[in-house]
Amino acid sequence: MNLGSVGYFIKSSFKGMYKNALMTLASVFVLIACMLIIGTVYLTSENVKSFMGKLESQNEIVAFIDDKYGDDSLSREQLCDKVKAISGVLSVEYVTKEQAFSEYRASLGENGSYLEGYEGEDNPLRNELRIKIGNIEQFSSVSRAVSQMEEIANLRDSQDIVNMLLSVRRTMNMVGFWVLVLLAIVSLFIISNTIKLAMHSRRNEINIMKYVGATNGFIRFPFVLEGILIGILSTGAALLFQWCVYSYALVPALSQLSFLSDTIVPFKSMLISLVVIFGAIGLVVGAVGSALSIRKYLKV
Repeated sequence: MNLGSVGYFIKSSFKGMYKNALMTLASVFVLIACMLIIGTVYLTSENVKSFMGKLESQNEIVAFIDDKYGDDSLSREQLCDKVKAISGVLSVEYVTKEQAFSEYRASLGENGSYLEGYEGEDNPLRNELRIKIGNIEQFSSVSRAVSQMEEIANLRDSQDIVNMLLSVRRTMNMVGFWVLVLLAIVSLFIISNTIKLAMHSRRNEINIMKYVGATNGFIRFPFVLEGILIGILSTGAALLFQWCVYSYALVPALSQLSFLSDTIVPFKSMLISLVVIFGAIGLVVGAVGSALSIRKYLKV
């Protein structure tokens, strides 16, 4: 393919888009609409994942240390190192019973005065370890390993909450995946049929090119390039519209939910992913839709 052919294909593609401006606009708007639906689903999913991540980070195992084990600095360090060696443990904090008592009394606010007389030797609490888990999937295994340590009297964990979070996350991932797949298929179907209408209006032009000896590839390429250009144009416009939808509609809506308001993901942190998603949809749908749509018009 020489430089002259490339110039002809590009010129032919833009000429075709101009001559069929109405159908071109229809294709662009339909593709933008599909991208916006897919993008909104993706952005919502990312914000829900952010919220789930916050919940996961707040889940910890509290291990209460048996009173018969020492409370000197060396014993504390050795015990923390022993727990840190367990696979899945992110961090370990040693909390003395005096510190735990102070925190508990402070959490009661004005009612903290009811605990007067339980300080010092009368403190009923135990020294404890607060264990953070790096991956919530390992929560059960870490909890089981810690509970089997001889230094640990008992545990307080939130296994039921963890199981719920894992179930919600798996369901959300599965539903999100199939929604994206379904919308991508719908986009391809709609764009393909939109392009078919454009092809039908240019069937005589295609027939003439066939009769004068043009190869199928020579005829097809400008239409495929036209589909790619429509995809690129739609991607750029969709990204702009998606930013507007996210900033002025989705974020205000999510902010009304107090449990999501502080976990909202900035648009710019998801921009690259959106460019890849929209770009892939635009290029694939535009090119494949054009290639499939022109096939029957090449049979003269």
